Amino acid sequence: MHPEIEQDHPGVCPICGMTLEPKTIGVGDEEEQHEIKSLSRKFRIALVLTIPVLILAMGHAIPRLDIDAIVPRQIGKWIEFGLTTPMVLWAGGFFFTRAWQSIVNRSLNMFTLIAVGVGAAYFYSAVAAIASGIFPESFRRHGEVDLYFEAAAVITTLVLLGQLIEAKARSRTGQAIKALLGLAAKTAHRVRNAVVATPSSQEIGGEGAATTIKREEEIPVDAIQKGDLLRVRPGEKVPVDGVIVEGQSNIDESMITGEPMPVSKGVSDKVVGATVNQTGSFLMRAERIGSETLLAQIVQMVAEAQRSRAPIQKLADRV
Repeated sequence: MHPEIEQDHPGVCPICGMTLEPKTIGVGDEEEQHEIKSLSRKFRIALVLTIPVLILAMGHAIPRLDIDAIVPRQIGKWIEFGLTTPMVLWAGGFFFTRAWQSIVNRSLNMFTLIAVGVGAAYFYSAVAAIASGIFPESFRRHGEVDLYFEAAAVITTLVLLGQLIEAKARSRTGQAIKALLGLAAKTAHRVRNAVVATPSSQEIGGEGAATTIKREEEIPVDAIQKGDLLRVRPGEKVPVDGVIVEGQSNIDESMITGEPMPVSKGVSDKVVGATVNQTGSFLMRAERIGSETLLAQIVQMVAEAQRSRAPIQKLADRV
């Protein structure tokens, strides 16, 4: 897809004709799986239909196989026509839809070329099979007009294969991105100060003192606000990016830095979300949450790299 194109619903890119990808990870998974299943079904059927078309059209090139003796040419051309028609019009129908969109948008792309190639080979052959009498003698060889159903069939099958491979590659990349998101902690222990009255202060007319204690509550990571105090125990993941305000520990930062040895952290040291606390317990203050965390930025860069295009691709489009 073209990285400059954005819209609020699924569809195809009006410039390159490729399927648009969701900007939000996890959105559009059902549509993506449906596309893969549809392309897989169309490719399998097209492949099954292409093999006999190729044998009928190119059988004379196979040693010791007299295809014309097995299937007479007058019958063979109708078999080719019958097998190629559903392949081109059903399995490859979206080629023509996207080609027409490229013409309407005045942005010709690869689907324009595919539709021209497949359409020319198929419709010329269909007319030659149905009304061969309209062709002059110069178009005939051995009294018959040449047919090119096999060209339309092979192009359709190969393009479907390419589309299927690309769709699966996009799906695997999406799964890898979601796996990165899965590294983040799901919950956190937020610490809040609570004022508790002493028994003497609860007496009628008494003037007792009040005591301030720290209470912990388990909350989803999405509920964390900047400035919240969070308790991270041994073995837990750091929920968000922040700074240690109390305690010290050794933290495994290998998922960020690749360094296998734990890093010693103390008061005023910064910690990164999704890294693993190993030994001690510490209190941290949340500084970057949500899309501001380092892990979220890494995921965003991977997603943007998937949608971006190399300069050579832009040159190929112009050519």
